[in-house]
Amino acid sequence: GKPALAVPWPHRVADRFPDGQLYVNLRGFEPSGAAVTPDQAVRGFLDALGVPAHRVPVDLQARVGLYRSLLAGRRVLVVLDNARDADQVRPLLPGSPGCLAMVTSRNRLAGLVAAEGAHPIALGLLSMAEARDLLARRLGEHRVTAEPDAVEEIITRCARLPLALAIVAARAATNP
Repeated sequence: GKPALAVPWPHRVADRFPDGQLYVNLRGFEPSGAAVTPDQAVRGFLDALGVPAHRVPVDLQARVGLYRSLLAGRRVLVVLDNARDADQVRPLLPGSPGCLAMVTSRNRLAGLVAAEGAHPIALGLLSMAEARDLLARRLGEHRVTAEPDAVEEIITRCARLPLALAIVAARAATNP
């Protein structure tokens, strides 16, 4: 799923971005509805880039301008994980050609493709083996191999969806 791409891939390509990486979980699908606003995310990026609090502009457009100015001429990977929609992401996109933004979302974000030239990558379902590995990592190999029929039924009922499997694994871990 998305986390399997958003977490390890930036580590594998770190050498391509010698000026660093910026990461934010935008919490676009939090059950509480408390997604990170673009203003909060830009503020976090400015903090990470070492901007003193007294130099941070008051309004969002000025903050975005400062953020993009700080990235100009640098090679930085910006990871925008778990985005709700294109409006949440747009202010966070770097304006510098040496930078790259990776956006993950449950939604297709076609607006970013149309207006910003984003390149979508659709992730398919987990294979049975990948789903089994996910459960084994969360529950322990011994538990998964002890009940192969139950594991297959769980994978089937969860439709090989990573989030559904993670939720079931969490429940199984807390209620053996």
